[in-house]
Amino acid sequence: MELYETTKKLDLRSMVCPYTFSKTKQALSEIGSGEILQVRLNSGEHMENVPPAVLNLGHQVLDIIKDGSSYLIYIMKQ
Repeated sequence: MELYETTKKLDLRSMVCPYTFSKTKQALSEIGSGEILQVRLNSGEHMENVPPAVLNLGHQVLDIIKDGSSYLIYIMKQ
């Protein structure tokens, strides 16, 4: 069972920076205000860069959940 009703999901574990952020930004442009994007990322540079960059764009990071060796980030588009 999911914690949030997501509109779109991205699995970016195989991508490298800065593509993880550009793919996240692109996905956010494809959903409506108030909708939720789920992004799966590896730890490290991805997790250090993507959540703050999303916040800088004015969106809301609802939750970050460790899921095995990766993280799930739930982002609400503003």
